Amino acid sequence: MTNRYFSLEEFKALFPDRFESREEMLREYVSFLSVLDQLEETPVPDLSAREKAEIFRGSWRQQSYEWSRLWAWLAFIRRPAVAFALGLVLGCVLMAAALGHRIELVQPVAADQPLTIEHAGHTQTYTGKVIDDLYPQIENPKIVLERMDRSAPKRVLYGTINNGDIYVVWNL
Repeated sequence: MTNRYFSLEEFKALFPDRFESREEMLREYVSFLSVLDQLEETPVPDLSAREKAEIFRGSWRQQSYEWSRLWAWLAFIRRPAVAFALGLVLGCVLMAAALGHRIELVQPVAADQPLTIEHAGHTQTYTGKVIDDLYPQIENPKIVLERMDRSAPKRVLYGTINNGDIYVVWNL
């Protein structure tokens, strides 16, 4: 039961799990081979040169028409404005997909500056969170750095304690 078309194993691979028994598969295999033999023995009229050329021209026109439509679309997409717009749209779609529609606009929060420096003539005044952390027992602390002519700068801490009842001046 071998044939030049299909072996039994190839036939079995073409139709896996279709037949319930091996006998049914063998019957279908023999029937299949007989149909192929009949097709091979069927006479096919030869085509004239003119008919062959007409078939070729028809297939060539169809193929060239399909390519011309494709090139028209590619030429349209390759225009700079269209390519830019498509890039924007594609970028927006990808960002929306990546973020999973979780776009949240957060209002900016004004954070306290850690250190504020004020200049007035030869003096510099330091205030802010850093100074508050350095001297937690003093209310509203500020350090004043005064530079005199060619002498070492003089540092003084100003603030209050006991809810503003006592004024503190401390030379550092």
